[in-house]
Amino acid sequence: MFLQDLKKAKPVLQEVLGHYLIFLALFFCFRLAVLLQYGELFTELSWGQLALSLLEGTRFDLASTTILLLVPMLVLTFPLRFTGSSIYRKLIQAIVYLQMLGLIIFLSADFVYFSHVKRHITNELLFLANDTEYLLLEAKAQWPAILGVLIAAVVCFPLFLKWHRRHNLAGTRSWSGCLMSFLIMAVLARGGVQMKPIAVIDAYRHGNGSMGNLILNGMFSASHYSISGHFIERKITNEKEYLSTLGISEPQDPTYPLEHKPVRSSRTNPKLNLVVIMVESLSTKYIDGLSGGGYGITPELDKLITESRVFTNFFANGQRSVDGVQSILTGVPPLPGIPDMTALTANYPRLGNMARANDIRTVFVSSTNRESFSLDLIAKSAGFNEYFGREDYPLLLPYPAEEVQRPLGWDYEAMMYLLQQLQESEGRFFGYINASSDHTPFAKLQEPFTGYEHGTDTEGGYLNMLHYTDWAIGKFIEEFKQHPQFDDTVFIITADHAMAHFQSNEPYERFRIPLFIYSPKHLEPGISENYGSQIDLLTTIVDLLELEGTYSSIGSNLLEEKPQFAVVKEGALINIFSPLGFLQHSLGRMVHYQSAANQPSERERQQLEDQVLAFDHLTYLLLTANRWQRL
Repeated sequence: MFLQDLKKAKPVLQEVLGHYLIFLALFFCFRLAVLLQYGELFTELSWGQLALSLLEGTRFDLASTTILLLVPMLVLTFPLRFTGSSIYRKLIQAIVYLQMLGLIIFLSADFVYFSHVKRHITNELLFLANDTEYLLLEAKAQWPAILGVLIAAVVCFPLFLKWHRRHNLAGTRSWSGCLMSFLIMAVLARGGVQMKPIAVIDAYRHGNGSMGNLILNGMFSASHYSISGHFIERKITNEKEYLSTLGISEPQDPTYPLEHKPVRSSRTNPKLNLVVIMVESLSTKYIDGLSGGGYGITPELDKLITESRVFTNFFANGQRSVDGVQSILTGVPPLPGIPDMTALTANYPRLGNMARANDIRTVFVSSTNRESFSLDLIAKSAGFNEYFGREDYPLLLPYPAEEVQRPLGWDYEAMMYLLQQLQESEGRFFGYINASSDHTPFAKLQEPFTGYEHGTDTEGGYLNMLHYTDWAIGKFIEEFKQHPQFDDTVFIITADHAMAHFQSNEPYERFRIPLFIYSPKHLEPGISENYGSQIDLLTTIVDLLELEGTYSSIGSNLLEEKPQFAVVKEGALINIFSPLGFLQHSLGRMVHYQSAANQPSERERQQLEDQVLAFDHLTYLLLTANRWQRL
């Protein structure tokens, strides 16, 4: 009986395939139209890159098609007697036909929209859906085109039915065919069998914005953008006022007001290298030399305080690892209602690409599994040529047997592996370490990392793991001193975000993180009380390494000691920290204000509110209009 059912599976699979082919053809036609109509946006791509973009685009098209067809195909092919009848099949195919018409209209709108902002539709769809008056107005203005589409839809429907009837004339149904269809569609919807489902950032894994725009389709970017967060539309007023409030000088090109074109004088200093160590949840509170907390777990970082430029008013721009990586490697701040870089389709700077353009080798090592937190995609999108995870580095220490294979991996091995990779570098290099050993659940280690009572989710467990990470940093720098380019290497040590647990409700504790910039030969040590955040590291690094090339940034060079502030995202709220105090805003109204002085000042409160809204609104305006950075 099973074999008989299996023989019937072929026409069922052919019937499903017939539906897929039409939708895939539509996606391909619109992608080709974008390439031909807006060819000037893709002139930098080689023939190989163009072919690869068209090929990889099929993966996104299959995922989008599956989202549309999954339920209709299961309902159509479910092996009950009535599902094979002609009337039932025509009813389901009529629904699919309406979906196809909707897709054509949507992709047409995306095609037109592409000419305005040089990218696909994202959250604009959500805003339009809530503006029925505007939609009716557009429909009234475009009534001839809408009428033409309706007439064509009526005429073409019989052809659509004829096309599908030929794939399964008898309406054969099969349990095995239905099951195989479902399993195949489940894989296609995920974009494959990899750990994480396909996401917008997969299109940018080559570190090339033009390829990413060609690989994506409008439906995929809009649907993923829509589910990536709660979108908050801003009421934009005066862009020039925003720039003035933020102290941004008159731009050379008003279209890209954040654009920087650094002019480098003839070099008198050696060309520097860079190593960034981003430690999971490293809060200033736990570093005795900065907080006086007496935890006794950071002797190596305490020692570095006297040898580094240390920033005591430095803040994480968000509360997730992706927020921290995004801020450091792109300078784009995470804000409420704006997707992170795993779903962001606007053009933005990519520090790895900038380094490579200056003939600097780029290596990203994560202590975690390669695909954890989408860091593999983020690293590639940011332009890193080489990426390694837990699967790549060998274990060097005798960890407890029950902890050896933990997905979060081991910071000491990750750091030693980066050092090993950089030993092979004759030219300049940029190494980036994601040190996540002290991420929950905390591992139970051996001596000497047992000073506190262990718990997989307790502060004691965290402190023991941070002690281990601190030790690993010390060993890494000690070993690195034997590297022939140590003297000309800058080390930046910071966190992805502050420790979320075990904190009071005090706003500074929730976001303040340490920043060490260590380069004994090139940077005078000292303590800076200047305010800054992770987005300022992009400009700081570009200037430190004297990178050539145009880029855009809303941040500043921390080493210039200019008066600054830090804007951070807290869920649907935004906070600002500055010498004037702290203010929290909902984008609709002020939520909380805390003056740095004993007596709150209305003038200072208003200044903080103006600054945080100008920062948020300018960021929103430039990203949604794709004016953050030119292609």
